Amino acid sequence: MFTQKIYVNNKPLILTTNARGYVETHSIAGGYMLFTGAFSRNFRLALQHLEKSGTLGAIIEDVSPKSLQEQLYELYQPVDAGGGVVVNEDGAVLMIYRRGKWDLPKGKRDDGEDIAQCAMREVSEETGLTKLKLGEKICDTYHVYSQYGQSLLKCTSWYKMVGTNKDILSPQAEENIEKAEWLAEKDLRFVVYKSYEAIREVLVQAGYKW
Repeated sequence: MFTQKIYVNNKPLILTTNARGYVETHSIAGGYMLFTGAFSRNFRLALQHLEKSGTLGAIIEDVSPKSLQEQLYELYQPVDAGGGVVVNEDGAVLMIYRRGKWDLPKGKRDDGEDIAQCAMREVSEETGLTKLKLGEKICDTYHVYSQYGQSLLKCTSWYKMVGTNKDILSPQAEENIEKAEWLAEKDLRFVVYKSYEAIREVLVQAGYKW
């Protein structure tokens, strides 16, 4: 079964070849609006639905994964990015605070740059950490946004990383980052509700629970 989750307005748009199978394994999706067929009209209606307050999500089902993705890329220009879940020697997780939300450090890939290198560079630039070790890949997340009149689809590849609290944290002000802090695992539950759905998903995929 092909499935791709894209966050729109902090809500999930599910592209899938089997809507029933997805709902059976994700009970909350029973409340999502279902559209059948990878047609531009269905994408437009699904996106309008997700912009409304009080809606949970939307599903677009089609037998062809290629058709679903081709239609998505007609609407949004893809952008690659990398980010990290950094843990120090005390088991604390590095989080940043930006625009009223707790987030994980991430950023766009430069031309010719390997995605893992991008993730390491962006974490270093946004937090000031210099002693980083790259771990295994966690997952990919997708979200859409607009910038300078363009509609963009950001695919972020997330990696586990190891850092040290001996490094001095220096949040990148030009990226509107107000704080960079090490948070004990037991304290994550106090900040995840002030984060994004995609960030909570990454932390869960990385093995954290609250």
